[in-house]
Amino acid sequence: MLFPTMKSIFQNEFPIEESEIVLLHNDNVQISRNVDKFRVRKYSGAFMNQAQALNWGLEKARGEIICITKPGCIVDSNWLAEINEFFKRHSDVDGIGGPVFPCWEYGTEIQKLASQIFHEEQGFPNSIVTPSLNDFRGLFHATNIAFRREVFESVRFDETFCYDYDFDICFKMMQMKRSLAYNPAMKVQYIFPSSLSSLLKRYYTWGRENVILQKKYFSSMGFKEHLYQPYNTIRSFLQPSSFISRKKLLTLVQHIAFNFGRMSIITAA
Repeated sequence: MLFPTMKSIFQNEFPIEESEIVLLHNDNVQISRNVDKFRVRKYSGAFMNQAQALNWGLEKARGEIICITKPGCIVDSNWLAEINEFFKRHSDVDGIGGPVFPCWEYGTEIQKLASQIFHEEQGFPNSIVTPSLNDFRGLFHATNIAFRREVFESVRFDETFCYDYDFDICFKMMQMKRSLAYNPAMKVQYIFPSSLSSLLKRYYTWGRENVILQKKYFSSMGFKEHLYQPYNTIRSFLQPSSFISRKKLLTLVQHIAFNFGRMSIITAA
């Protein structure tokens, strides 16, 4: 899923000679020859996870604005230009993030359904908003974020997280009184994993890390609050409809995996 991402970055309206592209990958990952045609700085290592790779890459990146995305992301043609102009217009803002849309051009049916479900459930705002500690809407996703370089002099991605290191750094920066902004004009599309097992593993991990974030940044939840997620999953599936679609079934199994992830952490605690 790397080639479509690289292609979209190099087709951006922003002058590519005014930027540098840093590609981080594990030693055991084979990079397609198609990627060699792009002007990138490639680094490999024995990275434990994405957060560790990003922290390592921050030491290599030389730009004043650090933009982050992942393989499988198709960035809009104005992505880099929009990020650059937003920081120019808002000199007080330290970090920005934007929406993640379904990708209809690439992927199997299950990938397209998963990306559609994800977009709908995130409830991305349609206007510029300031993320809040009291709301997950408007938080930044690692598929679509950018920060001023000087931010990383005092903060790093938490390497104990597999996926939610992006939410974690948002909450951490809010506590540090850093200025963040969600920008709906900063758009990407995302191709989700191709197999059901990969999707369920991801949602299970999201469930575990959701509880970790709750405990780290919010007051402890009561028993009723722990039951809300599984209750809401069942209630949503049982709502009357003329037929049970594949999308509805996929939503159900993903939510079940998410709830099992949450319960595994609650039980362990």
